[in-house]
Amino acid sequence: MKINREILWNAEKRIENIPILKNSIRGKEANLIGSIGEVLFEKFIQEQGLMLEKEEGEQEKFNHDFVIDGKFTVDVKTKERSVKPKSYYDCTVAQESLDHQKPDFFYFISLLKKGGIFTEGFLLGAINTSNLLTKGDFWGAGEIDARNGKRIRVDCISIEIKDLISNGDFITRLTEINAWNR
Repeated sequence: MKINREILWNAEKRIENIPILKNSIRGKEANLIGSIGEVLFEKFIQEQGLMLEKEEGEQEKFNHDFVIDGKFTVDVKTKERSVKPKSYYDCTVAQESLDHQKPDFFYFISLLKKGGIFTEGFLLGAINTSNLLTKGDFWGAGEIDARNGKRIRVDCISIEIKDLISNGDFITRLTEINAWNR
């Protein structure tokens, strides 16, 4: 999905009053990255004809981002990249987030940044929390991922893009009456 001026404006407006999270590595830029991802997710869900509520209450403030059709909670995780994502790239949730976030689904988005400008968002897919915990790879802060040579910054769990629920299957699960029984 192309990132146009309207998407950027909505994301920038959204972060005006958002405090920088404790232990944030990227500060205000992290808020912008997350907000762009949320705006793209909202657009995607609304285009599917689903109802979407942004969770903003104090109790749910750090538990999840959205409630879809009044039933499913979703937390959106957004990562900046300098290249288009490949199926073997990781999607990551920090352990600190997992300690207090218990959404039904985590949904992952990658933002492509070229020349200092966010140009495109890739809506990668979702995973329910229990599958993330059983199928994901746990990493400790300071470990080196031998696949790409990157040092892990914080304790986390990651899953490859190819192991996510596709966008079509995600929407199907959200719209089927007995989705939880599958």
